[in-house]
Amino acid sequence: MGDTVILSDRRERQYMFVIEPDGQFESHIGNLSHKDLIGIAEGTWVQTRTGHWLVAFRPTRAEYTLKMKRIATVIYPKDIGAIIAYANLFPGARVVEAGSGSGALTIALSNAVGNKGHIYSYDLRSDMSDLAKVNLSKISGSTNNVSFKIGNIDDGISEKEIDSVVLDVPEPWHSVSHVYQSLKSGGMFVSFLPTIMQVSDLVQALKEEGKFALIHTKEILERPWEIGGRTIRPSHRMVGHTGFVTMGRKCQPRARRG
Repeated sequence: MGDTVILSDRRERQYMFVIEPDGQFESHIGNLSHKDLIGIAEGTWVQTRTGHWLVAFRPTRAEYTLKMKRIATVIYPKDIGAIIAYANLFPGARVVEAGSGSGALTIALSNAVGNKGHIYSYDLRSDMSDLAKVNLSKISGSTNNVSFKIGNIDDGISEKEIDSVVLDVPEPWHSVSHVYQSLKSGGMFVSFLPTIMQVSDLVQALKEEGKFALIHTKEILERPWEIGGRTIRPSHRMVGHTGFVTMGRKCQPRARRG
């Protein structure tokens, strides 16, 4: 009771909800009682009252973040995967995040660093921060390894000797000097931005700071394939541009030519 479940029909349309004592799942393919889902194993097939079959699972984190309650647009799983990899996260890492948003990236960061790591998640808006905390709690069961903070990192970052700083804010170039002061030597800076002009401004700021090396920008595209016997072709729909991932690594200032 109180668990989140995701049902998938034969066309792989998905329906996510929380199991309640007297709850009813209602859809165009029929209804079923939440009681029919209590105590069953993941991967069990259940039938609606109109005879349609659905398979029941607990949602993965990727599925959950795409269907959870949100205020702002969430970062897609394809971009989250790249961010986790390029931010060099590991169990025990200490990470600063800014904008918490609805919590999609926060959930992934929290999972990546584990119980021995810690996330310091900044947002300007308390409603965003509160929703991110609720969404994290529902999928992870605990928010112990995340500190949610209301504040503007343009004014400074309290945490020092941080392993990685991950930003999902519209003007990260204003925070470059504060990011540098927060990171440990060799620490990773990663930013997610929707437009290339924002990326240009950020990269220029990183280069002018003169204290970041290995600055790169990547765009992640995702194209599904449909496999059915001898019929093999790319899907007509793909997840194309959603944003750019820009990264850099804190280094010692390079000596100027005499």
